[in-house]
Amino acid sequence: MTGERAPGAPGPGLASGGSGHESPSLYRMTPFEVAWGWVPGTTDAPRPSPGSEADPVRALEDVIRPALCRPPCVVQFSGGRDSSLVLAVALRLARREGLPEPVAYTKRFAGLEEAGEEQWQEQVIAHLGAGHWERVEVADELDLVGPTCGPSLERLGLLWPPMVHARHFEFARARGGSMLDGEGGDEVFGAGRLAVVSAVLTGQLRPGRVMVKHAAVALSPRPVRRSLARRLYAGHLRSPWLRPDAWRPLEAALAEDFAGEPLDRRRSLLRHVGLRLVSLFLRNAGALAAEHDVLDVKPLLDTRFVTALGAAGGRLGYAGRTSAMTSLFSDLLPPEVLRRSSKARFNRAAFNVHSRAFAASWDGGGVDETLVDPDELRRAWGQETPSSLSFALLQAAFVASRRPTREH
Repeated sequence: MTGERAPGAPGPGLASGGSGHESPSLYRMTPFEVAWGWVPGTTDAPRPSPGSEADPVRALEDVIRPALCRPPCVVQFSGGRDSSLVLAVALRLARREGLPEPVAYTKRFAGLEEAGEEQWQEQVIAHLGAGHWERVEVADELDLVGPTCGPSLERLGLLWPPMVHARHFEFARARGGSMLDGEGGDEVFGAGRLAVVSAVLTGQLRPGRVMVKHAAVALSPRPVRRSLARRLYAGHLRSPWLRPDAWRPLEAALAEDFAGEPLDRRRSLLRHVGLRLVSLFLRNAGALAAEHDVLDVKPLLDTRFVTALGAAGGRLGYAGRTSAMTSLFSDLLPPEVLRRSSKARFNRAAFNVHSRAFAASWDGGGVDETLVDPDELRRAWGQETPSSLSFALLQAAFVASRRPTREH
């Protein structure tokens, strides 16, 4: 893990995998990004998509239509609000235009209570009258270094995000067709800088001390917001395995990302699509989908939908996720689905039997010790639910352990 530049002058992250496989469309994480488990920074925000300003539902339909025209169209359906929305729009559009109906594709995780959403899944499927619902029992297939991710890691290297390697599992089901999912919903439907003001103006929040504090932070100049963010991250978010020389540039980068959010929610939504963590995810997922001859469509991160959502919410944006979804999609899903606050968690599905076995036998190699404290990292991997920020390091150590040693 040498030869890369520091965050102040990042390299392109493009290189062949360890096996000699060359794929210039893939982005591979730098040593700092591997240590951080994050890819901070922004690219140029996309321009608003012309003609998409009027109706977010119509924009979603325009984004989804090409996937329906390339069957089998498989919708990754967890039962959460975002995947339920995408499935609802896809089903209604297919029925209206006489296209093949999509397949709802649900992964179920035995023994992981926090990943279980069966009740919500059944409710949504019944409400939509979906005729094609596949449920797949998943054991170790999505493990960070397991039977799906392990071979992909050895072939392609350290990709962002670490779990993108697991996409081979889903893409295999959609081979020759298309795939839809609800990626990005938390962020695009979430609160913007002026959400607290929007909540007060719409009567969803009473004026008070908390509101004034949040409004003051939102309206603060960029240097003040950057300083506030650095203090917050230093006190609450520091990963214990990071050495000071690794933590300081991450803290600065995260604070800069926070401070750089535009006040206008329409602009901040477009900026979100331009964040490196989003754009590089789209790039890598698309490259892996192409290996399976799959059209990979992420409707909630498409510029056409983001433009329409921003126009609907205006400069202030919606007061929050529930406000946005109930305002826009009440004719598509039941109120209790649109308003639900619970959310499934899948960290233990990723850090599964293969990851735990590797972590237990890890000899401390494969990580950059100038950036990472191996003892602290080992302790982090020993937690019941290890932090997802340590996933890239686990994969780095795994890849290093698989390289043949050279005889001197």
